[in-house]
Amino acid sequence: MTYSIWRNNLNRSCVTRGRHIRFLLTFFLCVSAILISQAQTDTSTQISVDSAFLKKTLLQANTADYRRFSSEQLFAAALKKKSFTTPYCIVSITDTLGNVIRKRSGVVFANKLVIPFQYDSITAAAKDEFICTEYLVGRRFFSRNVVIHNARTKKIVSIRASAIEYISGSLYIIHVRGKKMLYNSAAQKFSAPLDTYKFIDTLFILTSVAEEYKLLHVNCGSFISSPFKELIHSNDSVYNAILFNAWDIYKNTGEKIFSKLNCDSLKIAAGHGWNIYRNGSMFFRNYSGFHYENAVKPFVPVGTNHCAAVIDKFDYDTMKMRINFDTIFHQSDYLYLYRKVGKYGYCDTIGNVKIAHQYDTITDWHDNMAAIRMKNKWGYVTKREQMTVQPYYTKALPFANGAAAVYDGKKWMFINKEGKNINSVNYDSIKQTVSGKWYVYNKGLTGLCDIDGREIIPPMYQYLLDTQADVLVYKTEGLYGLIAKDRTIICKPVYDQFIYDSTNNCLLLKYIIQTPLLFVIPKQ
Repeated sequence: MTYSIWRNNLNRSCVTRGRHIRFLLTFFLCVSAILISQAQTDTSTQISVDSAFLKKTLLQANTADYRRFSSEQLFAAALKKKSFTTPYCIVSITDTLGNVIRKRSGVVFANKLVIPFQYDSITAAAKDEFICTEYLVGRRFFSRNVVIHNARTKKIVSIRASAIEYISGSLYIIHVRGKKMLYNSAAQKFSAPLDTYKFIDTLFILTSVAEEYKLLHVNCGSFISSPFKELIHSNDSVYNAILFNAWDIYKNTGEKIFSKLNCDSLKIAAGHGWNIYRNGSMFFRNYSGFHYENAVKPFVPVGTNHCAAVIDKFDYDTMKMRINFDTIFHQSDYLYLYRKVGKYGYCDTIGNVKIAHQYDTITDWHDNMAAIRMKNKWGYVTKREQMTVQPYYTKALPFANGAAAVYDGKKWMFINKEGKNINSVNYDSIKQTVSGKWYVYNKGLTGLCDIDGREIIPPMYQYLLDTQADVLVYKTEGLYGLIAKDRTIICKPVYDQFIYDSTNNCLLLKYIIQTPLLFVIPKQ
């Protein structure tokens, strides 16, 4: 008895559950039918076009008739009677399938079906062309695919568009994945994605995206290839296109990472990257796109390498007793600089004299060499007190990497430890760079020597910048370019401004300011 009751309840619950499923399915199909019917009746807003352009349209729009039938039998009967009198007729068949209203559309030409009933809605567009929409409905999605169907050639333009708007002639606006672009069906060309567009006379289209403009021919080909910031209409037929500044960005290794960024200005961002400005406002913040490397550590120029003389009393008394110096100074390379009778020398920690006190001045040790001054002339000695460079120069800089810069009162040169001139050329002046190299100047022109004094680039440029890498910025005839250490030209001098970004180890170079493009559109 208990089993029987349970069995009856189970059957009743199953019947009730089946009714609920059928009700939910019917409700879902009804909602889907409502959405489809609304989408079919909702015509997309057409973009406004100048009336002058519409009057001058080169290709006439398709003028198709519309007819509706409630069944395929009625349509077949009308087709058999040849009752379609217009060249093109858009036919819609509205019937029911499973108590759900459905609508199918096709196109008839000369009493023949040229576009089958596979679309939900069809709109006439250019000559022989139709905008066809197909709605896709699933349990968890609702989407549509819009195509351009040519009834004469049977060609279908399908790029998964969510909407297509017919403008005039052979021009369309196509919406794909949140972007829109122009399409010319006669030329079979697509434009780049755009935000807005405007017709200039009947032959050109002014498009804009991200505050930059492009001028296209009506066939969607570029008329002005360079993006510009403004188009000025001077008079009835003359136009001026004001161009953006164009920037290239190189790594200091010579690798170009960005080419011709169109903007008004660039500024180095607080972190990594750059801020790009257009029309007075920031267009990109922290614009970047490459892996940043750690900044190159700057070279520490050659200076003193002494430490304070901290001597215990016993050592001090020992050196004092053996040398009887007047004053003892700092320590350099484990030797103490001392002065006696107005002359300078070096001794070790136990008072052994290494460099006798016979020089007016003696510097610290660098590269095992010390500069000495005698009778207002400078030379160099070794730690064995060998005077390898006689006192001849009025200025002498410390040795580094086997070379030292000296000045003879007229010219600068680089010598080795034997006093021989490393380069065959002398220089008017020199200046050490951040990486330890040397800018060298002759007759107002700039060159570069390496740390060891060897000439890398002779003085032949108006300006040089050492980037602490293998690439240098050079300037000639007022323009900047890039050159490698082996004198290979990386890019020719085509820039009128540059920014050295030491944070990102990059070079920002701006092209020569371009004059506005002037063109004339004659009145027709």
